[in-house]
Amino acid sequence: MRCFVPSYTRPILSLLAMATTAGFAGDGRVELRPRVFTTNGALAIECWSGKACVGLAPAIAPAGIQIRLPGGEFEPVLFTKKTGPHDRIILGPARVGALTVKLRIKQVSPSSIERTLEVTATAPQKFAASFDFFPTDAAATYATFSESVSQPMLYDTLGGGPNIKNTPGQTFPLAAIRSHGRVFGVIGDCPANWENRCLVRLDPQHGRLGVLNGDGRNAYELRIKYDAKDAYHCQMDGWQSLTTGETRTYVTWLFAERAETHYDVQLAGHLALANGKGWNSSGLEAILRNTAYLLCRRNLMREESRYLFISGIGYGWKQWVSDGFWMAVGLDDREKLTEAYRAVFENRVTYEDNAQYYLIWSVLVKRAGGQVNQPLAKLACDFISQHETNGVFYPPPLAGSPSKKGWKTYMDILEYDDDDAPVSDQGFHCGALMAARELGFPVTEGDIERAIDGYKRMFHTAGAYFPTSVKKPDQIGQDALYGAALTYAVFGRKILDDTSVLAHMRTTARVQTPFGMRVISQADGSLLPKHNGSYVYGGSWFLCDAANYLLSELHGTPAGEANSNLVWRIEKELAWAPAFNESISTVTGKPHGHVLYSWNSGYWWLRREFRRRLGERGPDPVAVAIDKTLGVLRDRHGLRLEPSSATLRPRE
Repeated sequence: MRCFVPSYTRPILSLLAMATTAGFAGDGRVELRPRVFTTNGALAIECWSGKACVGLAPAIAPAGIQIRLPGGEFEPVLFTKKTGPHDRIILGPARVGALTVKLRIKQVSPSSIERTLEVTATAPQKFAASFDFFPTDAAATYATFSESVSQPMLYDTLGGGPNIKNTPGQTFPLAAIRSHGRVFGVIGDCPANWENRCLVRLDPQHGRLGVLNGDGRNAYELRIKYDAKDAYHCQMDGWQSLTTGETRTYVTWLFAERAETHYDVQLAGHLALANGKGWNSSGLEAILRNTAYLLCRRNLMREESRYLFISGIGYGWKQWVSDGFWMAVGLDDREKLTEAYRAVFENRVTYEDNAQYYLIWSVLVKRAGGQVNQPLAKLACDFISQHETNGVFYPPPLAGSPSKKGWKTYMDILEYDDDDAPVSDQGFHCGALMAARELGFPVTEGDIERAIDGYKRMFHTAGAYFPTSVKKPDQIGQDALYGAALTYAVFGRKILDDTSVLAHMRTTARVQTPFGMRVISQADGSLLPKHNGSYVYGGSWFLCDAANYLLSELHGTPAGEANSNLVWRIEKELAWAPAFNESISTVTGKPHGHVLYSWNSGYWWLRREFRRRLGERGPDPVAVAIDKTLGVLRDRHGLRLEPSSATLRPRE
């Protein structure tokens, strides 16, 4: 039985038949499997689910792969040779220009197929490839991660530069269709693995989904105009470029899942990618580590390293030390950890809390067997020493910044006087001194104790909270403790006393909003004048809140209570999409800024390190609770979705 059609047309299939012949594996998964056959002298690949053909093999791409060479258009790659068992099929080799091409098809699970295109150049060759899926359901809803679409659309994951005219951006390279309680889709790999060239194409009118590793654009200058101290630029084009004898591989995933809503489509994409990569102990791990993975980029604008992590595609190809750190530990990839560390340079280090982060990162690199940039680490150590008085760190102004009082903490545009010490910086300062001593710099235990004592003195005894800074004691700061949390995770040392931390958390419980803690607010929790409840103006930042709850358990809050608080806060974060956000509005609860935002990835690592140091074993009760909320199940094949069991689903 075949559903192959010889041209770029679709049969109008009975939707009732599609619904009733849907393939479900014995464990409840939506089945997706390849069927390879020969037609018109070439091998074709259909996708089947049960008794239904759900993916066609049209003549324009019978194997689902097209390649474009300079001066031409996208043309099908025609394979004639097939080897391997049914679950690990190899097509090819085939010749395209100066390229030798193989396609490996691996059945990852009953509902997921991994396609790996192996390309070798016999001479220098530019090319672009399109990895396609041609759904059979003419009435399906087409969607990217962020939205449903009804017209042909092309999206770019480039970030920060002049995308194709009128081309929106996507962080998650996902294209999918949803119909009759199921979703079928295609996922592209991390853009860093494709030289930052990764696009998403949807064409509902012609029944086509795809991801591309280039589009054949001519060379142009890609420029990042805004940065704290530097501007960047490079020549960019729409081609993959191979030298003689060079081989590269390009991975995509086809997946199937149950899905009733667009939220389910988004979550299904997360689970499919996590299953493909193997970080799938829970849906929470999947979302967090996927975020770091998809924000990794090739460092094409500077020479320090091969990879870096960007904060979000709107920020462009630049890596702040703090965000790079949290994504590097959150991804938990030794190569990416050390490469992103190498991407840091002098002008990145000497403002906000970047020097402190860099020293702590240096320790983790050293422990991982990497090479510490000793001169830059010394510069960071000298910088924090020069701006310390009696153990307290006073961040200097950033030359050239829009505000002479801003850019002193991670919450960049909050303003502090030059003789003021933000409390959030001090937590990292204590950890940085421990790091400096471990790295061999002349830091004594007395130096560390003075910094810890300075941190403790910042507690507002009368108000029973940690303020945002020494000179603003009437403003509570919910970023005041996450430096202490990081210090414990890395060094296993409590640097605050139980009384002050628990008092701060009791005050927080009394004044926080229904949508989380305001990163800065009046002592009673109300917004500061001219603040609107989003971003740094009273918004809620997940990593700050989560670190507070983790630290509260360390200082005496019962584990069950701390876990319940974490579950509550995570549910607020995931209320609009299965994604962690730059911030959420404490007025409306809606996400603000980038979705799938960078530094939240570090929560997965932070939680793991806290549990390890506290001797907690077994499944993480927070992750288990969130899986139940999301309707995520785990079986021998990995994660899967059961929407009917979910309790958290926004209406469309």
